[in-house]
Amino acid sequence: MKNLLIINGHPDASPGRLSSALAAAYQEGAEAAGHTVRRINIGAIEFPVLRDPSKFTSKPSEVAILDAQNEFLKADHLVFIFPLWLGGPPALLKAFLEQIACGQFLLRERKHGFPTGGLKGRSASVIVTMGMPPLLYRVIFGARGIKSFNQGILRLSGLSPIRAYYFGGAAITPPGCTRLIQKLREMGRKAA
Repeated sequence: MKNLLIINGHPDASPGRLSSALAAAYQEGAEAAGHTVRRINIGAIEFPVLRDPSKFTSKPSEVAILDAQNEFLKADHLVFIFPLWLGGPPALLKAFLEQIACGQFLLRERKHGFPTGGLKGRSASVIVTMGMPPLLYRVIFGARGIKSFNQGILRLSGLSPIRAYYFGGAAITPPGCTRLIQKLREMGRKAA
């Protein structure tokens, strides 16, 4: 059994959002299979946007960020669920991860010029919803925004392996996407 952390990266954490419904379905499936699950809803917590580069080297003082860092450390597997916005993850998710990274939490001291990932030994799944067909995003657009997120943030933080899952037709509201919700329940059961 695994300790799982689900990060709902939608800036609006209301239950009517597809990302919220998918996070709940994944959690239901995982808990039914005996996994321990915690969830962070980015849209439900308050934190400042990092504007001063000198603060990046300091340990964060916001309780929500410190709590989130603890949850990251408890997890064996992290699950990021978010909609594709302008070709990549929503800005608030990246702002959250910038705060999480403060104080060398994600990137530890450098050895030979390369940082050591603070989350080494953990894996991740990245579940992305989008209006367009996923094949179009991967082939025509090269999935560049998600590849950058996975490589430049998650892998650099030590997470490996990282599996990306793309689901199209996300303009549908949760009541109209029962197959997708069932798919996320199944993924939760397998901790995939």
